[in-house]
Amino acid sequence: MGKMTVAPALTDILPTDVADYLCVTIVFLKSQLRLLYKAHALSPGDLIAGLRELDVYIDKQVLLLPRRRGLHADLANALAERLHPSPRGSKGPIIRYEEDLIRLRRAISEHSQRDTAEAAAVRDISNWSRRILEQGPWDETNDPISLAGPPALPMPVELSDLQTLTPFFEHLKQDLTVWDPLDGGHQAAEPYYKIHLLEYQKGVLYADGRLDLCKKVVGPYNIEPLMDALRTNNLVRHFLLGNNVIGAAGARAIGKFILERPESIETWYLAGNCVDSCSLRCLVDAWVTSGAVTNIWLKRNPLGSAAVDDLFRLITTAPNLRTIDLDQTELGDAGVARLFSVLAEHIPGHPKLPLRHVYLNACGVGPKSLVAISTYLSSTNCSIESLYLSLNPLGSHIVSLLPGLQTNSSLQRLTLASTGQTDEYVALLLAAVTNHPSLRSLDLGQSYQTQDLSQRYNWLTGSLVDDLCNFISSSPKLQYLSLSYTLIPTGVISLPVARSPLRLIRLPSIIADSELSGLCAIHRTISRHTQMLYFSAKSIWPVIPDLQQRRVLSQIESPARGRMAANVQNGYQLTYNEFLAAEKRFLVSPRDVRFIDSVYRNRDAGMARRGEGRLEKYWGDERVLEEVKRVGADVWGRREKSRGTTS
Repeated sequence: MGKMTVAPALTDILPTDVADYLCVTIVFLKSQLRLLYKAHALSPGDLIAGLRELDVYIDKQVLLLPRRRGLHADLANALAERLHPSPRGSKGPIIRYEEDLIRLRRAISEHSQRDTAEAAAVRDISNWSRRILEQGPWDETNDPISLAGPPALPMPVELSDLQTLTPFFEHLKQDLTVWDPLDGGHQAAEPYYKIHLLEYQKGVLYADGRLDLCKKVVGPYNIEPLMDALRTNNLVRHFLLGNNVIGAAGARAIGKFILERPESIETWYLAGNCVDSCSLRCLVDAWVTSGAVTNIWLKRNPLGSAAVDDLFRLITTAPNLRTIDLDQTELGDAGVARLFSVLAEHIPGHPKLPLRHVYLNACGVGPKSLVAISTYLSSTNCSIESLYLSLNPLGSHIVSLLPGLQTNSSLQRLTLASTGQTDEYVALLLAAVTNHPSLRSLDLGQSYQTQDLSQRYNWLTGSLVDDLCNFISSSPKLQYLSLSYTLIPTGVISLPVARSPLRLIRLPSIIADSELSGLCAIHRTISRHTQMLYFSAKSIWPVIPDLQQRRVLSQIESPARGRMAANVQNGYQLTYNEFLAAEKRFLVSPRDVRFIDSVYRNRDAGMARRGEGRLEKYWGDERVLEEVKRVGADVWGRREKSRGTTS
């Protein structure tokens, strides 16, 4: 649509121009309102979709029109009276005029925001497309990946000095609540969840019992003062110390605290702390005495295969341990295989273990591990609900896991993102888990960490569509399926169309299943599923931005979205957007992840997403790591010397 001239800048209007201005502006305003009404008639639930169907934008010169409380209120009133004639002295015209402007301005803003978001999505898909296509389907023979697992390093940090931590430690020591700040403490609410919190320069305490020092880098020197402060504290139940590089000195200090107060802490989040197998033994010696501990997170600690015996002891002895996070801990294929072999031997003659959730992402899981895990899953005593295997070089070896998946009846969540999968083996996997009695979440997508951790993308194409549709329709418990960025085409097809007198495209009211392929066929299947809540798939193949094709895609996707929204409403009594913000995460993760939510980690991730900062991944100077190791060696040296003297 050609743009109409409203008028010169309002400040340039001369008295003799006012009449002309009013005439031109009324014509313009009515034309824009007509577009709005037509768009609403075409798409009552999505005004922007209606505008796109008309192939028009609301003219941005609407933003220049005078407002009721602006500098040119007299012009606003004059326009209002012409647009909405009413008895003299009535406020009705100006009120309706303002409502018109608000609707038009909102349409301009929302259209612009959607264009921006879609342009960003196109760029994102283009980036993923380049990376995935450059890799191709994983060639396991000529492109081998180490089965030792990626190195377990914390994020690059600098050690904190005690002075910056002391105010928070003092608050903990005095056993004060989040409503009793000392100097330097600021009360706030956790974003979205609105849990009351108290934040110091370094350290956050939440009303639900979380202590959050993630990325505040207590280090090996200040861990003792922290644990001393907690000896008199009765509020903290969840200990979040991610990326604090405490090393062996920290493990010893924490172990000593647990032995003294075994029932005080439920959740231990110790990701990225330079804890090795020797340090872990000190922690396990303490954890097995605790009936309180339920969740232990050890990702990015270099445990290595030497830690297997202690991990087995922890899993089989800690009476209430339900989550163990071993992501990126250098266990390797041999270590994971040994751990699950001894677990499989243990459980037949013992009561069910409390363990429910096992994280093994980026551990080097390979052929040996998959055989052992499969055996464990096959046991009637297996109680595993969540198994995370993403970012491992599984490839064709995934078939070794299938016997366990076919026999198992407890598994609810399975992630296999970026494991080098192809159509042939995923088809076998889908057949194995079709109609599984409990599986509700399956991730076959891609991970953002794939290249950083030297793993391989999944390569799933249109050849897999029939298998996926059969899996979905034959799995009534399924609620979550992610294909992420995939080579499956959208499946948009050309259909015979008619045109209305307004030359708008009219598609057939019913598009037969036989006419659909690709993602369109999957969306059609989802539109009939009574439990599905979330489906994610973006084709890396570009869709020609043709109006007819956009409408076909929308006509197919809309019922699927509507079905999932209805399922959410039935199950959660939430709108779909509310569900995405609050409950979707618990389809993929157990609810215990709420206990490790950190405002520090979330702030850093949010800033990185907005381009306001970046997450440092690589150590340039490793002096901090060397210092942590040195302090740890001194601690163990003194410990061994003390033992020798005692004996």
